[in-house]
Amino acid sequence: MPALSQSDIDAILAVFRLFSQYENQSESARPPYEATVTSRIRDLHAARSPLTLLLPAFPWKNPNTDKVLSGDPDLGEELGLARLNHLCEELGRIHPYGAKLTLVADGPVYNDLLAIPDSDFYDYGVKLRHLAKARGFSHITFTRLLDVLDLGDGDALSKKDYLANADICRRVMERFVGTDFNLASQIKQHPDTALTYQKYVRSARDDLRWGPEIDPDVKGDPDRYAAETLKVAERMTARLLAYEAALQAKFPGHIRLSIHRSTGKSKISVPLIPQPDEFGLTPWHSCLLVTAEGRFRTGPSKDFRDDGKYEVSTKDGKPYFVREKHPDFDWPNHVEISHGYGGKIIITNTSTKESEKRLDKDAKIKLANLALRFEELEVHGFLAE
Repeated sequence: MPALSQSDIDAILAVFRLFSQYENQSESARPPYEATVTSRIRDLHAARSPLTLLLPAFPWKNPNTDKVLSGDPDLGEELGLARLNHLCEELGRIHPYGAKLTLVADGPVYNDLLAIPDSDFYDYGVKLRHLAKARGFSHITFTRLLDVLDLGDGDALSKKDYLANADICRRVMERFVGTDFNLASQIKQHPDTALTYQKYVRSARDDLRWGPEIDPDVKGDPDRYAAETLKVAERMTARLLAYEAALQAKFPGHIRLSIHRSTGKSKISVPLIPQPDEFGLTPWHSCLLVTAEGRFRTGPSKDFRDDGKYEVSTKDGKPYFVREKHPDFDWPNHVEISHGYGGKIIITNTSTKESEKRLDKDAKIKLANLALRFEELEVHGFLAE
């Protein structure tokens, strides 16, 4: 097959620009990552390989109930995975060998520092895999830290055996930073590291107290807690740099994505749930709100507890997202409302009674209004007229 034309490469880069966001972004300037990514695209095409993307993310569900609805993946994770799968689909329309994404669930990299039990990150990862399979996100492949470090086949191990290796994985990973490692100089010299460290300081301050395994004496002493959060943020950043080095050693030819804000120099930052005026929160640290205007917003769950304004929608008996109250969302109990990637709303009539399958004037007006506000409307279970 002939080499990719420059127009093909430009089209691939345009897809990345559409999905990415970086610091000090402007419409006129090209993203800093494009030179490196162009080289990777050419190499992968020459090898007749798919465009292989790499993303470390989705560690565990934050136990902070002021931020999330529950400990399980919900609509936020569904939308995030859908966007990653969509990115691969769009790239595959241009690149003849397609595109795929390797998602490394990075729970064991940090969980012990934030007093999160090992079983929490493992169970969350299993549920994510089930979600991706159920939704048909076929371009995403999951892998574990054990596999990144070439210490075994994580999928072949039982939960008990995998968790027994968690501490070993951390010790081996930490060898990827030398004995002369200096975090202060790393933060000073590398803007991306500084951005991540600042985020970790905020996260540790907010979330460490929610860790089930935190020392109660530390939690109860404000001064000790403040000192501990800084120490945790520093160790998280050091672990991150070791983890980055391990990923580079294992996947040297992959195109690196990130769910963190960055300068765009060494990785492509992709917000999982794009927001109009900011990068947006990750779904494992936030709650997903569906607005009356048909938009998806991320925010702390504590901000959406006003029963007069919001309602929690459940799935399989568990909270799945929060929706802003509006008359157009008021339907009989036999009508279910759900939402999907791309601003989709699905109205499903579950009744078997013919009298309840007909759309009256009020229902037709509601559907018309919803069609105007959401990007896509699907209607099921009603009689055609």
